[in-house]
Parts: sequence; structure tokens; C-alpha cells
Amino acid sequence: MKLIRTLGSLPILPKIALTFLVVLTPLFFVGLRMNESGAGIVREEISKSLSSRVELYMDILDSDFERAITMLREYMNDEDLMKLSTTSEIMPDIERTESVLRLKKRLDLLKRSSSFIDNAMAFIPMMDRTVASNANAITEFDDEMFRDLSQPADPLNSPFTFWNNRVYICVPYGFVNNSPLFLLAVEISNAEISSKLKQFTPDDSLAVLVSNTMAWSTFASARKPSKDELAALSPMEEDTLEEEPSKMIVLDGVKYLIASERSDSYNTKLIMMVPSDLVEKPLERYRYWMFAMYAASVLIIIAFSFGMYRLIHRPLKVLVRSFRKIEQGQFELSIDYPFKDEFGYLYRRLNATVKELKRLIHEVYEQQYRARLAELRHLQSQINPHFLYNTFFILYRMARQEGNENIEKVTKHLGEYFQFITRDGAEEVSLDSEVAHAKSYTEIQSIRFSNRIEIKFAELPQQAEQILVPRLILQPIIENAFVHSLEKRAKGGQLEVDFHIEDSELHIRVEDSGGIEEEQVARLKALLNDSDVTTTTGMINVHRRLQIKYGGSAGLQLSRGTLGGLKIVLVIPLKETSSHA
Repeated sequence: MKLIRTLGSLPILPKIALTFLVVLTPLFFVGLRMNESGAGIVREEISKSLSSRVELYMDILDSDFERAITMLREYMNDEDLMKLSTTSEIMPDIERTESVLRLKKRLDLLKRSSSFIDNAMAFIPMMDRTVASNANAITEFDDEMFRDLSQPADPLNSPFTFWNNRVYICVPYGFVNNSPLFLLAVEISNAEISSKLKQFTPDDSLAVLVSNTMAWSTFASARKPSKDELAALSPMEEDTLEEEPSKMIVLDGVKYLIASERSDSYNTKLIMMVPSDLVEKPLERYRYWMFAMYAASVLIIIAFSFGMYRLIHRPLKVLVRSFRKIEQGQFELSIDYPFKDEFGYLYRRLNATVKELKRLIHEVYEQQYRARLAELRHLQSQINPHFLYNTFFILYRMARQEGNENIEKVTKHLGEYFQFITRDGAEEVSLDSEVAHAKSYTEIQSIRFSNRIEIKFAELPQQAEQILVPRLILQPIIENAFVHSLEKRAKGGQLEVDFHIEDSELHIRVEDSGGIEEEQVARLKALLNDSDVTTTTGMINVHRRLQIKYGGSAGLQLSRGTLGGLKIVLVIPLKETSSHA
């Protein structure tokens, strides 16, 4: 706790620097650990790659050797070779020459079958000649070479025969008096094998193809192998690779990665030895860069912390002083900041907030005054309508006493009309009250237009009388019919209002005979469904209020009626959904 309090009391600059170091140090060690893990993975992958390379090249060699031996065995039954080995003395010269040429072509084909074959030869003692694939088709018979190469090879040891520092694969045929009738042999090209090995071998590395007796070895290296390297690679020594495909050994203080592949078919082994520096140096360089990056990061953190102190601490001081003045009720302040960064935004917002606070304080006092004035005017507005519709009722009683029936009806309906639209209360009324108000309006219009307009107003179904609806949804629709259609007719005007219940919905139909075209109906529908229209009276007002309250299919439906005018159907669900209750 004491340490925490001590660290918490440090200035901002040391806190920032320590925070970054605390965050960076674990990341550095994690990165170092990842580097070591990655180095191990790279070593393993390189080792696998080296083993795969050695295995691939060994497979190539085995395939080529197998193909050469197979072709040699197939040539054992060559008709020309058999004739030359048994009946060449009695063959005509032309026939013998043709047989030799055909044999030469087959030997040429055998040589071209593998890049590792340097020469293909057929030793024919009866002819005392050797047919070869090299430039000289027929050469003098070499008794010593024929005798040495005719010795049967040990199939459990190696199919190769070594003679005069050269490697051969030999197949003798038909021993008579311990001497074969003929001998087929191919010479393996050490130079070609070494050349191919160099293509598979990295720089400063060593590759060697050896037999079990070490009588034959082919090196591929840019340098001459040392005695220790030869001893390590010698198959006559104890197997240094044990059962592992690759491993690390140390020779003369230098680490080497060794991979090998053995050919059980031909008792040969391909060994590749790569200095570990080729693998370790890039990884070691990367590790040095990690330490250098950490040291550079520490220096950058110190410089960054100092810059953060200058960029953040100073502007914060100004903000703190300004807030203290605001706490003391000093709203006459304005702070300046020359830049348009985050602190510039905060300074500008603080200045705007102080101005807004001053305005709101002023508005609070003004609003209190206006609220009292509005309350007084509201009381006055309640008195005036009451006086108005009470006066209509007085006129109604006076007209009744005088016996003037029309004045009596008009004053009665006007009183009910203004009583409905001016009374206080909820924004919703029962549907029978809304219909009664609409009827009062139509009665007044009926007296006004006398015999010019015929009005049919159906009775409201009893089950729909007490449902609550927004005020003034039916009368504005009827008024729209009078103002825009029926007032223009000199006679024969018709207005019908009826009610139908369909699928738990109440449909109120208002239809007139004022005449309207389909294009006008389509235009009114588009206007009704346009959410950008800001009109708040008439049809749009009623449609929007019904949709807001009930949602779904509620609202107005417009069409051209059978009377020739506009037909408006108000759709009101009898059961409100929970989302629009």
C-alpha cells in the first residue's frame, strides 16, 4: 500500500514513463520468448527440409540405378548380343557389322536413359571385342577388366563393382569354364553425381554419397572435407546419426546439422552436413534487433512522456482553473487555444457551455414568468367558449318559445358543436360522442343548403359505441366533402355516412357525389402516403393520428365511389394491438 501511495503521488511525467515501461517489458519478454520458440520451429523446419532434400535425392538415385539395372537385365536377351556372343565366328561380315551397329544403338539408348551413366559396354569374348556407347563403338578386348568385372557381386552388400577407381554395375551371362559368354556393364559417373549433389547442397555445406565398404564415395562441396568430417561421415565408424533423421554434432568446435538417408536396395547412404551458423546467424541477428528495439523503445518512451507532459498537462491546468471559476459562479470567462486539436475542441465546447448556461439561467427566469401568464390566459380561454355555447343555448330556447323551428335547430346544433370542440379533458372520446358531433355538423350544413344536398347518416353499431378514438376524426372528413365537392353543386348533391364491421375492424364510409377523376384520387393517395408532407389538418391529420394510435391497416382508404365522387373509408380496429395501446 505504501508503494502504491508513493507511486500515486509521483508527477505525471514519471507516471507516464513507468506506465509505458510496465506495459512494454512483458511484451518484450513475450516477444523474446516467441523469438526463441520461432527459432526452434525454424530449426526443426530446416532440419525437416534438409532431411526431405536428402530423401528426395536418394530416391532419384535409387530410381536411376533401378532403371539401369532393369535395362541391363532386359538386354541380356538381346538377339544381336546373343548371336555375337555365340556365332560371331561364322556370321557373314555384313551381318556381324549390322548386329554390332544395332547393339551400339541400344547401348546408346541405355546411356541416355540416365544422366548418372557415363558409359554402357558389352564385353564379347568370342569377338575379342568390346562394344561401347562412347565415340569408339568397338574397342580391343581388355582381359583384365573383363575378368575383374565378371566377378559376381554380393547382392547383400552392394550391386556396384569397383575397378580402377571407377564404379560399375555389371551383369554377366552364361558362365562357361568360369567365364561368362558376355558381360553387360554401365559406368556410373562420379562427376555427374557430384554435380547433382552440389545443386542440392547449400553453400559451405558438405554432401557425400558412400557405400558400406567406403570403397566408393562422391563428395559435393566447395571445400575439401577435413579428416574429422570424413571420420564422422564414414560408414565404417559407429553410426553417428543413430535412429534420428537429423541431429547436431560438434566438430573442431563448430556445430553442424547432419541429415542422412540410407538406400537398403543398394547399400548406399547419402549424408549432408550443414554448418549451424547458416541457420543460427539470421536468428541471432533477429535476437540482437529485439534488444536494440527494446533499448530504442525506452528512449522513445522517455521522449514521448516528456512530450505528452507538455501537450496534455499544461492545457489540463487551464481547464481545471476554468472549472473552479465556474463552480464559484463566474460565468464571464472565455479561454483561448491556438490549435484545432482535441483540447481546442474542449476549450471551444467549454466556452459554448458557459454561454449556454448563461442563456438557460436567463430562460428559466423568463419561463417562470411566461408560465404564470399562460396559466392566466388558459383560464380566460376556458371562460370564453363556455360563454359562447351558453349563448347559443339561450338563442335556442328563445327560438323555441317563438316557434321558429329552423333557428331552434341551428342554435341547438351549434351549441352542441362548440361544446364538443371547446371542452377540456382527454384527447380521446367515445366513438358515439364523435359521431354525435359529426351529426351536429351535418345537421347544420343540411339546414344551410336546404334541398340542394341530400344527407344519409346511418346509425352507429351498438358494439362500437364505447370504443375510444382520437377526437375530431369524422367531422373533418365530412367537412372536406362539403368544402371541396358539395358546395359547388347547385342541386342533386348527395352525402352518405355509414358503418360496417369487417374482420374485427370498423369501416366508416364517407362518400359524396361531387365528382372526381381517377387521377385526382391517385394524387390524393400519394399525398396521404408521403411521409415528408408536413400538413397537420384535414385528411392527412386524421390519417396520421389513426396510424399512430392503432398502426397496421388503420387510417384512411381513398377511392372513387359509386356516387361519382370521392369515397373515404376510416379503418379502426375494434381491438387495439399492445404496441399501440
